[in-house]
Amino acid sequence: MLKKEELISSLQEALRTEEAAIPLYTKFVGSTLFLSGFSEENISRIERILHELNKDSCQHAAKFERLISQIENGDKDAY
Repeated sequence: MLKKEELISSLQEALRTEEAAIPLYTKFVGSTLFLSGFSEENISRIERILHELNKDSCQHAAKFERLISQIENGDKDAY
């Protein structure tokens, strides 16, 4: 079992990772694509995939925030 504080701490770490990692990857991959030598079609496909990944990441972050809030405001102390 996890104590409330431990679970919240783990979820906050996951949230920080979600908020930091994907934007960082998309920023550097975008620069790399410019120099990659890939065809325009492949670059466009990769950019669409990265856009979807970034959108999904934002949704994940929002879910983490809601979950953290629910746990913080809940009466349960062990999970």
